[in-house]
Amino acid sequence: MIAPNDTRAHGRDRVRRRLIPAALLVCTFLACLAGLGAARAAASPTVIVATRHHTSLAGLRKAADKVQKQVAAIDNRLEVVVEAWDGAQSQLTTIEAQLGQIRLQLAQSQTDLGQQQAVLGSHLAWMYKLGDYGLLDELLTGGSLTNAAARIELFQRVSQQDHQLRDGFLATVGQVDALQASVAAKREQAMAVQQQIDTQRVTIEDQLAERQAILSGLNGRIKTILNERARSASLAAGRLGRAALAQIGTINGTAAQVGVVRDALQFLGVPYVWGGASPSGFDCSGLVLYVFARYGVSFPHFAAAQAQMGTPVPESQLEPADLVFFGNPIHHVVIYAGHGLIIQAPQTGDVVKVSRLSDFEPPTACRRYLLNLP
Repeated sequence: MIAPNDTRAHGRDRVRRRLIPAALLVCTFLACLAGLGAARAAASPTVIVATRHHTSLAGLRKAADKVQKQVAAIDNRLEVVVEAWDGAQSQLTTIEAQLGQIRLQLAQSQTDLGQQQAVLGSHLAWMYKLGDYGLLDELLTGGSLTNAAARIELFQRVSQQDHQLRDGFLATVGQVDALQASVAAKREQAMAVQQQIDTQRVTIEDQLAERQAILSGLNGRIKTILNERARSASLAAGRLGRAALAQIGTINGTAAQVGVVRDALQFLGVPYVWGGASPSGFDCSGLVLYVFARYGVSFPHFAAAQAQMGTPVPESQLEPADLVFFGNPIHHVVIYAGHGLIIQAPQTGDVVKVSRLSDFEPPTACRRYLLNLP
C-alpha cells in the first residue's frame, strides 16, 4: 500500500515527465522561429527600425537618428550614381552630336564622290574615243609649228587633269571609307554608354526602393519624430531663403553675378528630380545648367565636368554666382549666393533651397565663370 505522501509525489513525477517533452518542443519551436527571423534579417539589405509602444522618448529619438543615418547613407550613394548617370547622359548627347556631324560630312563626301565619278567617267569615255589617235598624229597633221605647240600644251593639260581627277577621286574614296568607319565606331560607343546608363538607372531605382522600404516600414511614433524634424528643417531653409532674397541688393557682385543668384532663388521649393534640368524638377547639376544658360554659359549636365570649366578660386574669395563642388569623385554642386549662403538642389525627397556653406564639408573645388548679361 502506498502512503498518501508517496502518491502525491508519484503524481508530480508523472506530470513532470509529461511536461518536460512539451517544454522541449516549445523551446525547439521558439528556437526555429528565432533562427528564421535571424535568417530573414541577414537576408534583408536594410534594417528597418521598429519599436514597441512602451519605448521611451529617448529610445524613439535614438531609433529616429538611426533611420536618418540609414537614409542619409542611401542618399549619398544615390547622389554619386545620379551624377554618374547624368555624366553618361551628357556623354551620349555629345556622341550623338558628333555622330550627326560625321553623317553630314559623309553625305557631302558621297555627293562629291558621285560628281567625281561622273566627271571621271566622261573623261575616260573621251579618252577611249580617241583610240590610237595620239600626240604624234596631231603634230604631223596639224599644219604649222604654232598649232603643234598649242596641241602639245593641250595634251599636257589633259594629262595633268587626268592625274588630278584620279587623285581627287581616290582621296574622296578614302574619306568616305574613313567617315563610314568613324560612324560605326561612334555608334558602338553610343551603344556602350547607353548600356551604362541603363545599368545606372536600375541601380538608382533599386536604391530609391530601398529608401522607400525604410520609410514605409517605420514605427508610427518614429515616423512622427522624423516628420517633425523635416518640418523644422524646412522652416529653417525657408528662413534662409527669405534672408537671401532680402539681402540680394546687398551682395557685392556684378550685375550678371547678382542676376544668376536672383534667378536661382526663383526656383526655391522646386522638387529634386534626378536627371531634372527644368522648373518642373532639378538635380544639383541640372539647376546649375538651367540657370547659367541664360548668362551665356553652356554647361554639360554633369557636376564633375562643370568643375573642369571656368577659373579656380579659393573658398575664402568666393563671389556670388561662383560654383562650389563637393565629393571625391565630385558628385554635388551648389551656387554661392553671398553672405555665406548657397543655393542647391540637394537630394531625393527635398527641394531647391538655401543652406549655409559652413554646414558642409570642405569643398573639393570652387570655380568662377565668365557671365554675359541676357
